[in-house]
Amino acid sequence: MLIDIMRLLVVFLSLTLTACGFHLRDSYHIPLALQEITLISSASPLDSILRQRLQQSNVDTSGGEYTLEITQDTLSKQTTNTDTRAKTAEYNLYYQVSYTIKDKQNRLLMPKRQLLLRRGYQYDNTAIVGKSSEEQTLIQELYQDAATQIVNQLRSVKPVSSATP
Repeated sequence: MLIDIMRLLVVFLSLTLTACGFHLRDSYHIPLALQEITLISSASPLDSILRQRLQQSNVDTSGGEYTLEITQDTLSKQTTNTDTRAKTAEYNLYYQVSYTIKDKQNRLLMPKRQLLLRRGYQYDNTAIVGKSSEEQTLIQELYQDAATQIVNQLRSVKPVSSATP
């Protein structure tokens, strides 16, 4: 009797989770037509992270009917606050990525998309080594977030049929 109740509870919970749209982090359902794409990007750190994210989503990046092209990839650092001695007290890191998805005839599947990501951190002149390490960690997080957002946005792309009427 207790086992039947436990089984019923497990079934009920799994139905509830699937009904609300729950899915594991970094698991994306990419449209079948985009399971094989050509990735064109510069030799930035985003390239390897994006390839890894796409492979985790079962997307082959060695070639296909569609092309994902990173058209802009810019990282910048801006002072946002100074202390009483006019020394930098806070920085913002900005990472801007633009990309398009095209078919073999160079038709856009969606308008050019642009991501702008920002991270801020306090700067302390007495802990230069630690702050440099923190900055590198934040930059790596910006690349990872950008790759995750690009793969997530691929879910909404509606590939056009290659058959002509």
